[in-house]
Amino acid sequence: MADLPPGVELRGQSIRIWFMYKGKRCRELLKGWLPTLANIKKAGQLRMVIVSEISLGEFNYRSRFPDSTKADETTGTVQLRFFGELVDTWLANRKIELCANTLRKTASQLRTIVVVVGADTLIREITHNDILRYRTELLEGETMYALHLRSNKIGRSVRTVDNYISLLCSILRFAHRSGFTTEKAYTGIKKLQKSNPKPDPLSRAEFDLLMKANHGQKRNLWQFAIYSGLRHGELAALAWEDIDLAGGTVSVKRNLNTLGMFGPPKTDAGFRTVTLLQPAISALLAQLELTGRFPKTEITFHHREYGLTEKQCVHFVFMPRVRNGVQKAHYSLGSIAARWDSAVKRAGIRRRNPYHTRHTFACWLLSAGANPSFIANQMGHENAQMVYEIYATWIEEMNSEQVAMLNTKLAF
Repeated sequence: MADLPPGVELRGQSIRIWFMYKGKRCRELLKGWLPTLANIKKAGQLRMVIVSEISLGEFNYRSRFPDSTKADETTGTVQLRFFGELVDTWLANRKIELCANTLRKTASQLRTIVVVVGADTLIREITHNDILRYRTELLEGETMYALHLRSNKIGRSVRTVDNYISLLCSILRFAHRSGFTTEKAYTGIKKLQKSNPKPDPLSRAEFDLLMKANHGQKRNLWQFAIYSGLRHGELAALAWEDIDLAGGTVSVKRNLNTLGMFGPPKTDAGFRTVTLLQPAISALLAQLELTGRFPKTEITFHHREYGLTEKQCVHFVFMPRVRNGVQKAHYSLGSIAARWDSAVKRAGIRRRNPYHTRHTFACWLLSAGANPSFIANQMGHENAQMVYEIYATWIEEMNSEQVAMLNTKLAF
């Protein structure tokens, strides 16, 4: 074995190769390679491939030698091994991209994912099968809520699990692109099959009961919410400066998130001018008598751009009642949800998620024959496709009503 290929050395019963990388001589032991003629030839070929990759600028030390300490010394960048470290790094990098509310939600999801995967799990050992196993555990295992906030239960919804797994795959994709692993375990992970939730709007009779059981601001709030389709964060942030009663419009330009921070609407399509229906205008006229004379409040508005804020002075439309001699300037998201539960209970109608005020608005407009594009614009959806996707079942059930309406309008 005197004639060894260039860059190949024998170390006892092992084979070692060396090559120059970034001005340094690097030596790597080929673990498990016995010094046979065939293995020595293969070692020479491997060394030639590495030299070629270095000359082409395609060499990835961590991919070729994942256990080597030289990888850290030669790359000059952070090299992560454990999943917990990966999650911390990924989240730190995303902080400047995510708004505070999304960041809070993402951090909460990541805490659950780290528990399921294990903070000390080696990144390079996570396989496709592991991800499928994590998915099953999330779907069928116990939740991990903070006990002082919610009671834990067994199992999660399909939609929630899909969100968790999508987030996990994003992190593993980041790990692969960063050279922390050579595995593409995230590829081919499909979303679980789920049925679209069916909207559950209030009936006209239920709405009448809701109005009769609530008075003053309570009545105005829910009458306006149901006849305008605004999101509850938009309702809480609505100011008299945004309203043109004479023109019958509302400019939606502000939202309140669960952290109590004011910012832009949920999406760019959320910036919109809503043409108000008469019941919504009536509710605002009644509310003007209650809060129209209150002073303005200075708030901090957080733009989407990282770190960009501005001071705004606004006069809120809906305001909580005085408690302990203190008048708060606006509702929080949590208090609006609590007000809805109280209003529904007071009316004696079946409880629904507060978000169904928007579903009621959309379904009533569809029943009246409104154009889906008009509804999408009113609600702040990007296009009519979202209306079709969310309310597909409801639209199908209206077919008989549509025929009757068309017969009436086209009769001769």
